[in-house]
Amino acid sequence: MQRVRLYPIEDAYVLGNVPNLADSNFGKEQKLWISSDSNARYFSAKGYTHETCWTYLKFKIPDNIKPEWIKSVKLHFFIPDARFVGSTVQVTDLAIRIFYTTPNWSETTITWNNKPQGTFIQRVILKSCQETGICGKTGWNQVGGSFNLGHVNIPLLYWEIYDGYLSLIIQPGADNNAMWTYSRESSVTNDLKPYIDIEYEPIEGEVVEPELPGLEELVEVVIPEPETVDLLFTLTRGLRRITVKVGETEKELQYVGDSFILSYPLNTTFEVVAYPKAGLFGFRATLRVSGDKQAVIGFPWRVAIRNAELYV
Repeated sequence: MQRVRLYPIEDAYVLGNVPNLADSNFGKEQKLWISSDSNARYFSAKGYTHETCWTYLKFKIPDNIKPEWIKSVKLHFFIPDARFVGSTVQVTDLAIRIFYTTPNWSETTITWNNKPQGTFIQRVILKSCQETGICGKTGWNQVGGSFNLGHVNIPLLYWEIYDGYLSLIIQPGADNNAMWTYSRESSVTNDLKPYIDIEYEPIEGEVVEPELPGLEELVEVVIPEPETVDLLFTLTRGLRRITVKVGETEKELQYVGDSFILSYPLNTTFEVVAYPKAGLFGFRATLRVSGDKQAVIGFPWRVAIRNAELYV
């Protein structure tokens, strides 16, 4: 398996719910905002109470990598500040929603009014409200202070390559969520900017062409094998809320597509318990971390765990 790291060739956020800014472009700013329409003006991109911000990222897949060779895509963010904000909105989780979209937008012209729509991939819980101790609270402007989420690695459930580009939309995962990350124009180091890690495997017998000139600024070859593996837990079927417990970690998945991530060393075994409601029939299994497997537990509901397999 071969790996490559790609940084955006274009990025921008768009701002809605503020009519005089819906045609404004924010493609050259230092921050990329991801925020909801309940935001308080004390933590928002432009200081308006009801801002909505979506972030757009565009990556160029090197010409020597065919889309059908790609086995996995992992999205990376560094989020130095995230908050629960709003008025009558109750605190749930700090989360994001990820979509893929067409690449026919430019960071210098994209606005709220001309932005392309996308196809939903997944909702990822970045920090559950149980971890903050303020679930269900409401408050004006901001509730629970500031959270440095640090480095966030998100394996994508699926993706779509359009004309050699992978284009993503990052939206807030709840209507009390607000956060930002560094844009490619920021003066911080590259590891603090968004990027994707791609694993790919050329089909036997096909020739790998050399990369075209000019891609060296966009591509970083990743050689070291990671010591840990990111496991992606996702609710793939069911109408009930499902609680997943791994050791001392307990997460609630509300809707199909909701997911969270835990990291474990390769080949580690661990126990997972999942149930729709305390006292109802649940599911208990022992899993082993495996970088190219997927385990599925539960019935009739299902939780899929990427990069793990059932261990007997």
